Amino acid sequence: MATTFSASLIDLADRLERGGVGGRPLAASTRRAYLKDARLLADWLEDAGVGGPDQVSSAALEAALREQGWSKATRSRALTAARHWLAPHFPPNRSPADLIDAPRVSAPPVPRLSQQDAGRLLDAPRAPRTGAAGAALDLRDQALIEVLYGSGLRRQEACDLVLAGIDFDNESIRIVGKGDRARTVPLTEPAVAGLSAWLAEGRPVLVRDTPTAGLSAAEAPVFVSRSGRPLDGSSVYRVVASALARIGRAGGPHLLRHATGTHLLEGPDGEGGAHLRVVQEVLGHSSIDTTQRYTGVTTRRMQDALRKGHPRG
Repeated sequence: MATTFSASLIDLADRLERGGVGGRPLAASTRRAYLKDARLLADWLEDAGVGGPDQVSSAALEAALREQGWSKATRSRALTAARHWLAPHFPPNRSPADLIDAPRVSAPPVPRLSQQDAGRLLDAPRAPRTGAAGAALDLRDQALIEVLYGSGLRRQEACDLVLAGIDFDNESIRIVGKGDRARTVPLTEPAVAGLSAWLAEGRPVLVRDTPTAGLSAAEAPVFVSRSGRPLDGSSVYRVVASALARIGRAGGPHLLRHATGTHLLEGPDGEGGAHLRVVQEVLGHSSIDTTQRYTGVTTRRMQDALRKGHPRG
């Protein structure tokens, strides 16, 4: 009996949930995006009279992709979703999705935060909040921004950081990033100082008399909200965006992560930058190709210096 579109989508959801892609688990947001893309394609194909997933042709799938009006990046993601969706209904590497070339997607330019701006962000005085909770939040925000910039964390990694993940003796933190890949990342001295002050003087004020206070070190979040609950991604974004706004910049946690990558490669004041592989490990990139995006920024900086300082620049 032929498989229906709806049954094939249920099967796709189950396969993504159980095994991810190629044995590598996928983030929940990626699974949702793949399923959404596949459903839109299936709806269009079904409305166009295609009988089921095993009857999809490359021409029909190409039309379905075109008619969605997606950007190149979204179309590329949807084609990946279609490959996973249709794979069981055709011989290996012969599904209609395998016969369609993905569009070339240019990586967006890496946003730029100079080392001077990063220094202003972290060191600029700010109006203190009032009350014990306000003072605790000030300590939290400073520690959070120091850790995000100093160690290049993604915002969800900061949310997921637990007390047991901090190693003050070795000045490092252990975090779990994309694809459940764990890594150990060094802490800068200001981040160590900020975390120490937050954990000693700020966090206890906010978690007192809350369920968070009773959690083990392996479960207790490092960063919490005013109510003592684990800090979520949107709150992390607001903290960073507000701090950046004070120095006249727009952006969020990912701007700090990009800054970590570029500043590590540049080195302090452009001298003695880190090796590309080191930056890859710190940022938790699965591919060195992702890390190499940052070399374009530092190369442009070197070109600017050459043109200003070279007699034939």
